[in-house]
Amino acid sequence: MVTKEQLLEMRGYGELHFTGSHHCQKTIGPRGGIKYTITHVRLSGKCKIWKTRPHEFTQPVKYGMWTSYHIDERNADEFHLPQDCPLEKENIYARPK
Repeated sequence: MVTKEQLLEMRGYGELHFTGSHHCQKTIGPRGGIKYTITHVRLSGKCKIWKTRPHEFTQPVKYGMWTSYHIDERNADEFHLPQDCPLEKENIYARPK
């Protein structure tokens, strides 16, 4: 889950993982091939907060070329930081030897 404080310190730049449609997962095929399923979204603007409603926020994000979305307090549990990803422990970006 991403919090309002984490989004504010990112200052509109960065990347998140979206887990609304599926979780980040690793699939091993029948011949040993490994496939990672991760939906990357990038921040596309500044996080908007209100003085009269301090618990509410809105952060615009972008997926692909044309799909835009937003993160708010109702759907923040569908996003997480890349360093908080369960696949990060496996070091998926390391090159095989």
